[in-house]
Amino acid sequence: MDKANGSENISRTPCDVIVRNAYVITMDAERRIFSPGAVVISGRSITEVGPESSIINNWDAKREIDAKGGVVHPGFIDAHVHIVHGTGRGVFPSSTVSASTTGALETAKQSVYFPDWKAGVTPEDEYAATQLAGLELLRSGFTGFVEPGTVFDTDSAAAAAEKVGVRALFAGSYLWDQLEIMEYMPGLMTPSLARRVPPDQDRCMEQLGCELHRNQDEDALTRGYVSLYGLATASDELLCTAKSLADEHGVAFQQHEGYEQSATQADNKILGKSRISHLAEIGVLGENASLIHMNFFEDDDIKLLAESKSSIIWCPIMFLKMGLGDVRCRIPELKDAGINIALGIDGAVECTIGDAAFAAHLASNYSDGVVTPGDILEMQTIGAAKTAGIDDFTGSIEAGKRADLVMRTQDCAESWPGVNPILTLTLMCRAGTVGTVITNGDIVFEDGHSTRVDEINVYEKAKESVLQRLQRLDLTIPDEWPIVS
Repeated sequence: MDKANGSENISRTPCDVIVRNAYVITMDAERRIFSPGAVVISGRSITEVGPESSIINNWDAKREIDAKGGVVHPGFIDAHVHIVHGTGRGVFPSSTVSASTTGALETAKQSVYFPDWKAGVTPEDEYAATQLAGLELLRSGFTGFVEPGTVFDTDSAAAAAEKVGVRALFAGSYLWDQLEIMEYMPGLMTPSLARRVPPDQDRCMEQLGCELHRNQDEDALTRGYVSLYGLATASDELLCTAKSLADEHGVAFQQHEGYEQSATQADNKILGKSRISHLAEIGVLGENASLIHMNFFEDDDIKLLAESKSSIIWCPIMFLKMGLGDVRCRIPELKDAGINIALGIDGAVECTIGDAAFAAHLASNYSDGVVTPGDILEMQTIGAAKTAGIDDFTGSIEAGKRADLVMRTQDCAESWPGVNPILTLTLMCRAGTVGTVITNGDIVFEDGHSTRVDEINVYEKAKESVLQRLQRLDLTIPDEWPIVS
C-alpha cells in the first residue's frame, strides 16, 4: 500500500524533472492550455504534458518543481536580434532627441559613428556583448535568438551563448555584393564597415554556408542557417545561390526587405516592379524564406507572400522609432492572409530585448486590423521557431520536443490580478516575472539568476569592453545634464 494515500503501489517511470501546479500554455496546434498542468522532462526532451491529475502519479522524478499556479510557456525566440549591438546603449542615445536639448547636437554627430562602432568590434567585444544579451534574453523569458549575419567572429558569440545557456542561430557576416542602394540608407554604412566586409561576391559565396557545420550536433545550442543582408544589396546570382543552399540543407533563409521608404521606392524603380515580385520571379521566396521588417511593400505582394508560404519577421520597435506613425502598419493584413509572422527586437540599443511584444501592441494601433495578445504570443514562440527553421523541435510545449520552457513567478505585482494570463504574459510581464528557465532540458536560470555564469562578472566585462571601444574610436558619452562630484 502507498503510505501517502493508502492506495496500491503503482509502477512509476523515471524522469528527470516534473513541473507541476502550472498554467501551461502549450502553443501546440490546438493552442491547448492545461490548468493545473504538468510537464515531464527526460534528458533534453519533453516526455509528456497535460492535466496534472492525469500525469503526476505516473512518473518518478529526480526533481519536482512547483510552479505555484504560475504561467509556464515555451521559451520565447527573438527571431531577429543584432546580438552584439546592445552594448551600444548610452553610447548612441536616441536620435529623436530635440535639437534644443543640451547635448543633442553632439548626440546627432555621434550617431553617425554607429556603423564604425559595428566595424571596430573585436572577438572579445562580441563575446562580452553576447553574454550580456544572453542574460537579458533569459531574464525576459527567451530561450533562443537568431543573429542576422552581423557578427564577425561567430565562434566567440556561439561560445558565449552556449556558456549562458541560450539557443542561437548564426549565418555568414554581412553578405552583400552590391551597395549602391546604401545611398538611400546612409545611417547603415560607413567606409570602415565596407572595408571590413567588402561587397565582394567571391567572399559572400564562400561564407554562405560557413555556419552550417554547427547543425551536425543535434544537441548543440548553436546552429547555422543562410542569410543575406538584403535590401537590394545582393545580386540575383547571390540570391539564388543562397536560397538553393538553404533548400539543399533544409535550413532557414532570411534577409532584410522593405526597411526604409526611399530605398524601397528607388529599388522598385530600378527593377520596374516591386522587390517582392522580383524575388518571386527568381524563385527565392518559399516556406523556409523569411523577410525582415517589411515596413513597405505593394498590395499585390501580399498574395505572392501567401502563395509562396514565406514568413515575415516584424520589428515593431524600429517601426515606431523610425517615426512611421503616418504609415499604416500592415501586419494585420499579412496575418489575415495566413502569412506566418515572428517578432524581432532588431537592435536593443534604446530598449530591452523583452520590449518587442508591447511595441507590437502599440504599433498595431496604426493599422486597419487587429493584432491580439494571442497573435503576439504566437509571433514570439511557434511563429518565431518557424522562421528559424527549428519549429520541428522547439517553439511549443509538446511531447517529443526539446525542453525549452519558462516558469513565471507569481510574486510580482505585474502578474496580477491574473484573470487573463495570455494578455498579462504578452503585455505586462517583463524580466522581473521570470523565475526559472529550462533550455534543452537544463535549468539555466533559477530564482531569478543564472545557474551558469557569474552575472556580475558578465556585467563588468561588458562595461570594460565598451570603455575600450570608446577609446579606440575617440568617442565620449555626451551628458544631458552637468555632473557634480
